[in-house]
Amino acid sequence: MRTITIVALLLMTGAGTALHAYTDLDDPTDPWLTSRTGISTDVPSPFEPLSVDGSNVSCWGRTYGLAAPLPTTITSDGEALLAGPMRVIATVGGQETVLSGLDTELTAVAGDRVEFAGQCPAGAATIQSTGWLEYDGAMQVRLTVQGNVSLERLAIEIPMRPEIAKLFYVGHQWGETNYERVGDEADWGWETGWQGNVWLGDDYRGLTFITESYQDWVGENDGRLRIERAENAVLFRATIVSEAVQIEGERTWTMGLQATPGKSLPTGWHGRHVGHFRITDTPEEAQARADMGVRVSLIWNDNTKWFSFPEARDPEQFTAAVKAYHDAGIRVVVYVNFSALGLASEVFKRHYDEWLLSNKGEPLYASTSPDAREIYTSACAGGGYTDWLVWAVDRAMEDYDIDGIYVDNTGPYYCDNVSHGCGPERSWPFFDTRDLHKRLWTVIHTRKPEDGIIWEHNSRTSNSFNLTFVDIYSDGEHFRVKSKGRPEEITRTLLDITGTGRQWGSQACFLASALNAREEYTDWLLARLLPFGNVLLLNPKYMDFSRISPVLAARIDFGLDRDPVEWYTPEKLPDWLPLTPEELLYGAYVREDGSVLLTIGNPTDTFVAMRMDMRPVWAKMGEDMAITDATTGFACPPIGKTLMLSVPSNSFRVILFEPPVAAE
Repeated sequence: MRTITIVALLLMTGAGTALHAYTDLDDPTDPWLTSRTGISTDVPSPFEPLSVDGSNVSCWGRTYGLAAPLPTTITSDGEALLAGPMRVIATVGGQETVLSGLDTELTAVAGDRVEFAGQCPAGAATIQSTGWLEYDGAMQVRLTVQGNVSLERLAIEIPMRPEIAKLFYVGHQWGETNYERVGDEADWGWETGWQGNVWLGDDYRGLTFITESYQDWVGENDGRLRIERAENAVLFRATIVSEAVQIEGERTWTMGLQATPGKSLPTGWHGRHVGHFRITDTPEEAQARADMGVRVSLIWNDNTKWFSFPEARDPEQFTAAVKAYHDAGIRVVVYVNFSALGLASEVFKRHYDEWLLSNKGEPLYASTSPDAREIYTSACAGGGYTDWLVWAVDRAMEDYDIDGIYVDNTGPYYCDNVSHGCGPERSWPFFDTRDLHKRLWTVIHTRKPEDGIIWEHNSRTSNSFNLTFVDIYSDGEHFRVKSKGRPEEITRTLLDITGTGRQWGSQACFLASALNAREEYTDWLLARLLPFGNVLLLNPKYMDFSRISPVLAARIDFGLDRDPVEWYTPEKLPDWLPLTPEELLYGAYVREDGSVLLTIGNPTDTFVAMRMDMRPVWAKMGEDMAITDATTGFACPPIGKTLMLSVPSNSFRVILFEPPVAAE
């Protein structure tokens, strides 16, 4: 990677003390314009270079069988996702043609990117299929209909294996948000109008379908997207053209595909408990947070120069605080915002027209805070804003030794600013936002291969194009008691899709402000989250710390921040942990020495007694095993051959099973 950056200087005072020259992110020479920071053909860890075998192209964990106009096969984690080839259905001049499985040519092959092209006849028209596939498994396909013809229908059909297509998410920023289950009935179907992001899958893997705008879609919006049961498949259909449109020359529609998950997660990620950082913390206070279980801390934007600037208001204090946290073993990230920037900053003033996230020429949103530092307005990932932000984060890592960023408002939100490539009508720049994520991943994980962190606040956007390039994501917040949702919407289906992070290859961490700072919801949330391996963002304003601190300590004591474990979530436990009744949620970690950290959540409004037949457990671990409450240390002896534990309504238990210690 060739990166041009400003080298921070050491200035010597008369007394011989070295002072750091911190980068000015408002630098009027705009050095970021030529820096190309984060642009590289190298494939960063843990991704792997693409490999090609005929028309099959493989990246980490997945293989795509490329064909025109769309792939014929896709596998993820060794499982086939498709029940048959993807197909395009085109009706031209009254003649319907089904296109699938035709030859495609690989026009460029490299470790980071493969490009392809194919051509398909459709009546009197020709449909060209061109695109690229990159190392994260994201693919762009452009379908171009050529000819002077009447196009009456254009639809894409993706037949998914019913064993895989059990859950689905459909939505986009400021659109509808749907977390649903595929019905069991033979005639089951579900449909909606245009949405930018569709994902279909199970608890472990899936397939994403992306489009950036409805403006080029022709016909009524109702029923544009449909998921239905078909013979031996669950069929997803996107109808792009549903009424006649005259093509004169050519017309192009662009879409994205990505099999998930996009990457592996490192050993110890289960113990990455995240919380807030106080710039005024002493080394002793930083250590106290570490002792409580915090492993990643966030510097909020009130400590930065302008809103969403990765630049300190007080650089010396900022640097000293980061060191105190590092000395305590805590990684530090700083707040940035993908779609807003301090309007009082000189760099935004200079590039306002080109950077603006625009709605008919006006800002999509803006802050009118009386605090000048918190005045901000919307910026789009398209164009120069991405170049500046990636460069700025790179400089912040150099200047302050931070470990990464916390990203807010990732979107993408809609934009119509033609000066950077959006518009002229409303569009959602999924591909530009993915490129911003990709470049930040390259910068942060090149600078800090072991400790780099990208932590994203992603409420309502289970978008694999983004989530593949983050380490941690925080869903929630939109389920506010007094605002945009209700706690009852935090359903089992929602948690199956967004609660584990397993389908995305990123760690899930729920944003506790979802319940509007009501401490009584600490147990309510933990009863639902902990069995999925999901812990809350730790903030004293939002929770009862006396309830969560013992849980974090138990997880760290078990070694989740350092040791490899087998991880079980409520959809499947090992046979030797026979837990009843079914209305409880169960999750478990199993260490290599056989020890088990078991979580039991009671999401009901009534007291429930958990029961477990101990005989399969004894057969595996020995009858002299120890069973204790991991949060209190008290023993939990079975009664005869049955372990019985009381689990209060909307609460939880964390239990430790340990095999007998071998005699020396």
